Amino acid sequence: MRSEIVKKAEHLYEAGKVSEALRCYATSLWRGEEDDTGLLEVWLSDRDLVARAGEQEACLFIASILFTIDRCEDALRERLWALCHDVFDRITESTDRADNSDRYVAECNLYRHEKKPEKALEVILKGLERGGTTSRYTFAGLTYLDIEREEEAERYIALGVESDPGNAAAYNDLGDYYFSRRRWRKAGECYDKVLEAGDYNDCGWAEPSRIFCCFMEDGEPYELERLVLCAAADTGNARAQELCRMAAFETLTPNVDYLEPSSESIINAVRSMRENGTTSGVVRCATTCQESASSINAVRLALEQICGKPSAFELTAGKAQNPPLDETLDEEGIVLWRYPDINTPLPAVERPSDYVSGIVAELAETDFSLKSWYEAAEQYAEKLSGVQRDELYGVMVYPPGQKDGRIPAEEWLALVQFAAVCILARISLREIDRICKGQIDWPLIPAFTLAAWLSARDASYAQWAEKILNMVRSRISRENYCFFEYAYTCAAYLLPGKDESYYTELWRWRQSLRGG
Repeated sequence: MRSEIVKKAEHLYEAGKVSEALRCYATSLWRGEEDDTGLLEVWLSDRDLVARAGEQEACLFIASILFTIDRCEDALRERLWALCHDVFDRITESTDRADNSDRYVAECNLYRHEKKPEKALEVILKGLERGGTTSRYTFAGLTYLDIEREEEAERYIALGVESDPGNAAAYNDLGDYYFSRRRWRKAGECYDKVLEAGDYNDCGWAEPSRIFCCFMEDGEPYELERLVLCAAADTGNARAQELCRMAAFETLTPNVDYLEPSSESIINAVRSMRENGTTSGVVRCATTCQESASSINAVRLALEQICGKPSAFELTAGKAQNPPLDETLDEEGIVLWRYPDINTPLPAVERPSDYVSGIVAELAETDFSLKSWYEAAEQYAEKLSGVQRDELYGVMVYPPGQKDGRIPAEEWLALVQFAAVCILARISLREIDRICKGQIDWPLIPAFTLAAWLSARDASYAQWAEKILNMVRSRISRENYCFFEYAYTCAAYLLPGKDESYYTELWRWRQSLRGG
């Protein structure tokens, strides 16, 4: 049964009050007062729509319904987009306008919703050839953002604000672009532009965003307090509430409060394969530099998990890593892998028994928390003999199967290694030294993180932990292994008793590594 809103809109349209009908219907859809989209197809199919409503009202109608169309089923969405293009094709003359009802702005926005930024840019630049308006400048800037051409985006958005100094809303979009890339300084500068313009609605987004950027840039606690106060002062500000939650998460320590997944290139590639379902047969990957042995192992395991059977994985690296990944610091260092070449590390340890694998799996399947895992590891360590201790290293190469397979294989391998390191540390802290002196591979991360965490709990471990972290810092490449670098900055931040400049440097180093 048709709603009263639909009946009213139909009556207005049939009575010749087309502009009023379009506005009534579009507004109700926008506000969520109406969810029946049936009139969209009917009215957009009307060959006389432009003539009856006028060019401006037709463009405004399309601009107002784009988000509604986004929510439609795929087939209907494609059909409505096509009908919108038909309407634009029937517009032979248009008037330049500085708002979203401008013909070129509306069509540009249509293409942006269709994820066709090149076509959107073509349309808006055509409009700018006719003349510069606030909305044309702004949408040219936003479209350049879509294709990640930042300099052009900034230039056109600035031109838009120059033409209308009180309308800086586009700087929120530009700020969000830099925000999503964790480029806090650039994002903060954009939000400042909005605050300078002083529009209340736009400032409601920009103010907490700016404070969050300051916090992420320098880590000062008072910035976090400012953010909380901002949210408390306006409980209806969803952006401020969201950023408070984000800030709370950012104060957690990766690999202590939660497990930070690997960001290595081939691990990111296999995640993409899983999301897109594009794997079959032989998978080939080329990298600029040698990958760690565990990441290569993780990809093989992930491909088997995705495909349901073992899959061939061929890796070609441009050069070996420096320092070499196959070398240990001294003869005490753990050797998990043999390297016949830089792309094909082979296990140098024996496959562990089902008993030892089961003990590690039991711990790895619980919710990760370094504190709870280290405490629980004491009981697991008591179940192992001195001989079985070495099998824990085998588990790091041959991870046990999962009960339900719900965790991606590459994440499961990291969890298993963390669990094994916790148990090894409960047997003897000397195992932490052995791992950190061993080959450069994933197990270094739980080892040096655990050392730093222990020092934060008990200062008597500080000298030992700092020695380990200094050793690790000298071994990790700062050219290619951001994943290891990032883990190091998080762990080193835990060391107690340092001056303020030490923690500030690590915080900024950490944020720079998350910048993309």
